[in-house]
Amino acid sequence: MTEPRATRGERARRHGRRRTVVAAGLSVLLLGPVAVVGVLRGEASAKPRAAPPPSTAATTTTLAEQPATIATTTVESLGVRAEPSATAPILASLGPVTGYGFATTLLVESEQAAPTPEWVPVLIPFQKPNSTLGWVPAAEVALSETTYEIEISLSRHELVLLNAGAPVLSTTVILGTPETPTPPGRFYVTDPLNCNTETVPGYPVAQCSSAYGAFAIGISGLSEALDSFDGTIPQIAVHGTDLPPTELGKDLSNGCVRIPNDVVLQIAQTVPLLGVPVTVTA
Repeated sequence: MTEPRATRGERARRHGRRRTVVAAGLSVLLLGPVAVVGVLRGEASAKPRAAPPPSTAATTTTLAEQPATIATTTVESLGVRAEPSATAPILASLGPVTGYGFATTLLVESEQAAPTPEWVPVLIPFQKPNSTLGWVPAAEVALSETTYEIEISLSRHELVLLNAGAPVLSTTVILGTPETPTPPGRFYVTDPLNCNTETVPGYPVAQCSSAYGAFAIGISGLSEALDSFDGTIPQIAVHGTDLPPTELGKDLSNGCVRIPNDVVLQIAQTVPLLGVPVTVTA
């Protein structure tokens, strides 16, 4: 991993929740195809803040409380097309697994376009501009749902994990420097990895730099400032850190979002991560 691929320019909208949040607050962890390379200096673990309790005031049900839909490929080569048509140009050809061995999983983007019986609108991973919409044949993917979402605010240096629209936990984060900023946008988890030891059962172990801390959550976005990182794509990630808690809230990374080790482990132990939406907002 180079830090997980960063997302492109911010869209002031968020799938299934308030439109004020976009997946931008993650510390960029550029992920490479085989080993994880530390781009950011990690921070020491710190206790996560308890998320504020959800409001008890009467509210109407919004898209924020609706689950997100995930599409997992069922074919050896999945062509993502520019339009819902077999004759439309192919924007990306995706294999059955990612560079880290995970099943190729895409976030269905029904906010921009409605699925049809034959075609599913998805966000294309690892391609600039970030958050580009494409279409895949419905017959070539298996659909599932998740109620979890990660929201990152660049201005507040804050990450919030939500379940069905309700906050589960929040933490202060380290973001990218002014030269290598964390990109805002709508992303999703593609490569969740244990770093160096099997801390969370069910996730593979990658050889990571200590800068990545205990766990790395690679996402679908790419850095907008870097064309490559350590010989591979500049993939953005949310990951742990070897930096002390005093560095939280600063802009120190190559674009990845760094969070305390105990918090990233708590997320990995709580959430089936593959395909979970990650929204980074200004």
